Amino acid sequence: MPVRFLTEDQRARYGRFNADPDQTQLGGFFHLDATARRHAMACNGARNQLGWAVQSGTVRFLGTFLADPTEAPAVVVEYVADQLGLEPADLKGYGEKKARWDHQAQIRQLYDYTAFDPAQWFLLARWLYSRSWLANERPIVLFDLATYRLVENRVLLPGVSGLERLVSAVRERTTARTLRLLAAVPTAEQAAVLEAILVPEGSRRVSKLDRLRRSPTDISGNGLVKALERTVELRELGTDGWDLTAVPRGRIAALARFAKAARAQAVAELSDQRRMATLVAFAATMGPVAGDEAIEVFDLLMGDLVRTSGQRADKDRLRTLKELDAAAIKLRHAWMTISQTLSDLQVDLRTMVIDTIDVAAIDNAAAVVGELARQPNEDFQQELADRYTTIRRFLPRLLSIITFATSSTGGRHVLAALEFLRTIDKRRARITPGQVPATFLSAAWQRRVFPTDGDNAGEFDKRAYTVAAAERLRGCLRRHEVYVPGLQKWGDPTAGLLDGAAWEKARPQVCRDLGLDPEPGVDLDRWAARLNAAYQQLLDGLADNPSVRIEDRDGRDHLVLTGLDRLDEPHSLAELREDVDSRIPIVDLPEALLEVHSWTGCLDHFTHVSDTTSRKDDMVISIAAALTASAMNVGMRPMVQEGNEALTLDRLYWAEQNYIRAATLTAANAALVDYHSQLPLVSYWGGGELASADGLRFVVPVKSINAGPNPKYFGKGKGAKGVTYYNFTSDQFTGFHGIVIPGTPKDWYYLLEGLLDQETSLRPTEITSDTAGASEMGFGAFRLLGWQFSPRLAGVGSATLYRVDPDADYGPLHNLTRNRINTDLLRERWDDLLRVAGSLLTGAVRPSELFRYLTGGGNPTPIGRALMELGRLDRSAYLATYFDDELLRRRVNTQLNRQESRHQLARKIYHGQKGELRQKYREGMEDQLNTLGFMTNVAILWTTVYTERALEAIRAEGKRPAAADIARLSPLGFAHYNMLGRYNFQLPDIVRTGNFRPLRTPGSPW
Repeated sequence: MPVRFLTEDQRARYGRFNADPDQTQLGGFFHLDATARRHAMACNGARNQLGWAVQSGTVRFLGTFLADPTEAPAVVVEYVADQLGLEPADLKGYGEKKARWDHQAQIRQLYDYTAFDPAQWFLLARWLYSRSWLANERPIVLFDLATYRLVENRVLLPGVSGLERLVSAVRERTTARTLRLLAAVPTAEQAAVLEAILVPEGSRRVSKLDRLRRSPTDISGNGLVKALERTVELRELGTDGWDLTAVPRGRIAALARFAKAARAQAVAELSDQRRMATLVAFAATMGPVAGDEAIEVFDLLMGDLVRTSGQRADKDRLRTLKELDAAAIKLRHAWMTISQTLSDLQVDLRTMVIDTIDVAAIDNAAAVVGELARQPNEDFQQELADRYTTIRRFLPRLLSIITFATSSTGGRHVLAALEFLRTIDKRRARITPGQVPATFLSAAWQRRVFPTDGDNAGEFDKRAYTVAAAERLRGCLRRHEVYVPGLQKWGDPTAGLLDGAAWEKARPQVCRDLGLDPEPGVDLDRWAARLNAAYQQLLDGLADNPSVRIEDRDGRDHLVLTGLDRLDEPHSLAELREDVDSRIPIVDLPEALLEVHSWTGCLDHFTHVSDTTSRKDDMVISIAAALTASAMNVGMRPMVQEGNEALTLDRLYWAEQNYIRAATLTAANAALVDYHSQLPLVSYWGGGELASADGLRFVVPVKSINAGPNPKYFGKGKGAKGVTYYNFTSDQFTGFHGIVIPGTPKDWYYLLEGLLDQETSLRPTEITSDTAGASEMGFGAFRLLGWQFSPRLAGVGSATLYRVDPDADYGPLHNLTRNRINTDLLRERWDDLLRVAGSLLTGAVRPSELFRYLTGGGNPTPIGRALMELGRLDRSAYLATYFDDELLRRRVNTQLNRQESRHQLARKIYHGQKGELRQKYREGMEDQLNTLGFMTNVAILWTTVYTERALEAIRAEGKRPAAADIARLSPLGFAHYNMLGRYNFQLPDIVRTGNFRPLRTPGSPW
């Protein structure tokens, strides 16, 4: 592994002032207390006095001494000189005097600083080894962490090359340990099987590795069977018997990532130990992934069958409605005739029926009604039962390969039905209704499984039972009432919850981190007082609040909230916006990317998938071109330039495959966001405390298990599917996280993931969303984790308000707050709520899967009900504030408008191929849409920098823009970006001289 991983710029910044310290830093590191002032003034002469004082602050701020103390920033020298009553010019010449070395020794002794000696080297190496082993962090991250640790422990920083070599050596050792442990796991026979997956199969040009890492795309019965067979093939590699607990998951995932991305030939060319370790990591990782994807195919296939059955039922209903109406009218006419006859006691009913009613026609009408009319609780069961052949094609194989488990009563009923289905074909004797596990059947399915009339009355309908069990299995899987042990998405969502001794150990730290008390009374009382105060504040301002009134509707009080008036745009703002826009240069987006890289070094975060740091010449150009092609959705060909090695088609595809992935995109995006947040202009827009979340929809016209239907966004038809790019935007306009979600599921499932998983320096404390992102359970989770949830709510007047104190007098709000919070449930489940919050905070469970389980498909679990009660308390307090505070409503509305405008910029960038997402696999979708998010941030950062420069030019002309106008500027414009390429109107030399262009080589892309 190469020793050098720092760029020249990073090396130059090490142990140096890279910017002027701000006022907080000056006060924290360069303020001289009585002791420091006494030691400084004891030095001989003003130069030495000021030099001693500057060095004492420098070592605390940087963790080292400057080779030339006079290179300290002027603001530092002025700040220190002012405290000593000296002039900054007194420092001149101090760096040439030997006294500075004596002063350094005095400062080290006074402040207990330690040199980086062998003992400190050993301590740091041991810490780095433990950190690198457990977290497998990138070299630059370890380097920064080591620097921070040394500064915190008052150890003088070593030379940059020495620390760089130490980090590299530690990573080499941890990597060697990983390879050694993993390569020793398989037996000789298993190793031979693993080696064989690298060899092309028979006449095929692809290896078994290529085939096994390819996700399924065929959502059909045959497609599910193939997905299940892939799961079996991965099991046959022997992973079930492996114990990999000695190796951290992150290290296994890193090796598996290389095996999933690189060509089989590249894996085969690795050294023996690395190759075997890589194959072991691949097999261990892909087994659960394949199982998840097989269940995903089952879920999507059953969803398609249910949906198409419902559509067919609706069509049949419409088609036969006239016939049914005619039969019903005949029956009604007959009954009216009979009822009139019954009122006349002198008429013989039998004679009347024979003489006046066409009995055959009435019999026929009754038959029509019996055939076409549906029971009130019946929807599409008959049409779905007709799909038995399709379900029978895959269900036995599914049940024989996948092992299901449950922890709920409803799930046990379904598993009993599945076990019955496994044995049903072996039964030779007649199956009676009493032998069939039927508790899970709905009333509609009961009538079909156990018909009470017709030729099969009293019999058991195996076909209907099979379909009913498959449908119910899908529903239980989606609610996590049934799960598959060992899987991630479809596994046990509570498996990672802190429990037992682990929770007892973690509880004190979790409570400290969240600021919560282990006992429920303290926090519940505090939140109840907050709710009461919010109601009182709403009451106090109700009479003077023109936006809110109480109306009586059908005997019930409703709060009516008037919409916000649009803020007037002052003439000064329009002039400023026009002036700024007219000054911003016109630029090609690729050029903007390279310029932003020159400021931030963001493209240096794109490292090779094998973690090597060596690069080909002009690799930055290749990476920039691959990012541009992906973000604009135009493909690689428009990026190719003949004669430019960095922009050949092969190089671009190689760069995309090996450098652009989730980890590198996350690191590069964090560099953009962190740089942007430090710009002076950004402080006018926000401090990063407020964020919003919203979904950007993309049609996916190719076959994929990672896309879902929604006619509103993706059109109608069997193949009309898409994904939601659920992304998070700060009040500084930058996006700090994004999640790709199939279809359009409930947004609030994913709200917490964006805050818990993001890796930028921003730390939002308040998040807003549209109404779709709001839920009682979401409010409860945010309150536990210490974040303020502030959604924009539609139809807010119909929301239910709750109270804690039954005797509180809320005046006009009394009838609106009759519902009570179940505080007894909250006290009873308080420890469980803390456990859920702690598990979310530590990343032990995924919020989206946990919430899907807690909601129980409309029947929440006990913990879910407690979380909802807490959410009702928090939401009621928020609603009262939302009604009362117009500034809150405007802040929320402004932030969501920013998010929507950011989406418009993203759409503008992602203009190729009709704006459709044409990736089949989840990794490809995530990489492309995260690339779009990255490039959107590039555009925002570039615009912000040039907006700032434009404002400087405006001020230089003597104008003074108002702060309120600057705060309403936006970096989301795109008129100054050229995204459509250029046309060339110059003939190449070969044509201009009278010759013809060379013909293309057959098979060549150009």
